[in-house]
Amino acid sequence: MNVSALEEYGLRCAVRLAGLKPNETLSAPEIAELEGLSVEYVSKFMLHLKKANLVRTVRGMKGGFALEREPHEITLKEVFDALSSKRRFSDEFCKSFSGKSETCLRHDGCAIRPFWQVLSQYVEEFTREMTLQDLLLTEQDTRKKTEAIAKRNVEQFREARALKEKKFNGNSMKENALKETTAREAEKQS
Repeated sequence: MNVSALEEYGLRCAVRLAGLKPNETLSAPEIAELEGLSVEYVSKFMLHLKKANLVRTVRGMKGGFALEREPHEITLKEVFDALSSKRRFSDEFCKSFSGKSETCLRHDGCAIRPFWQVLSQYVEEFTREMTLQDLLLTEQDTRKKTEAIAKRNVEQFREARALKEKKFNGNSMKENALKETTAREAEKQS
């Protein structure tokens, strides 16, 4: 999975703000120094996060940036959506990889597209369940939480797939029964 620099560094800046005490703020130069980034880059991230109503600015001598809501109320999906103008997978994705052609040569009957769609859906669901608060835990605790969510999501995915297969097989059985009945009817008439 490709994560852009804007997403990685922007997330780090958001996590930095999530670790502040109530009524504390950090200026762009302070965040830049703490994260080892340029002030211009940090200002760019903050602008994206502010436009998405995830960050607010506070004026004055002790002004700077702070989260608009509590860290446990801000999902990683919201942060990534604010920092990235493109979705992980959409119809535009196929257009981006059409090679020399105007449209992808695999557009009709592509076996690759479902892979990207399912992976994208999985990542989107996963980032909906993780919050900035989760990234304030220790690395070990964050790993445990991440693995627990991943395990639960995989189990839910398997259950959903099993239901679809059961429904599909049930529909196939109904279709076969209908075909057999139609064939018997046709035999009787001939």
